Amino acid sequence: METLVSWLKRPHLDRVTVTMPGLDATERDRAARTIRHLFNDCGCAWAALTFVVAVTVAVLARPSGGTAIAVAALTCVAAAIAGKLLGLAWSRQRLLARLRALRSAS
Repeated sequence: METLVSWLKRPHLDRVTVTMPGLDATERDRAARTIRHLFNDCGCAWAALTFVVAVTVAVLARPSGGTAIAVAALTCVAAAIAGKLLGLAWSRQRLLARLRALRSAS
């Protein structure tokens, strides 16, 4: 995984420390884990889900002929890419919401 992250030049956090005086140690640890998880999320879970759904739909549609099979395959790849982008956007929005919530709690 780290090889892929470095290959794509995406920033990655190994550790996050939350030092807000208004939070107890458990809340700070939970916030740090959540922030690290959301920051490092690559969107792969969403990509996998959309790919599996697209493949299932393609198989159930039973494409016949080379062109139909090629279109189905490209549609599956496009669904995975769209899922990845949606997953990244979702994680980013959740990260920003979490950071805003922490800021307003301070």
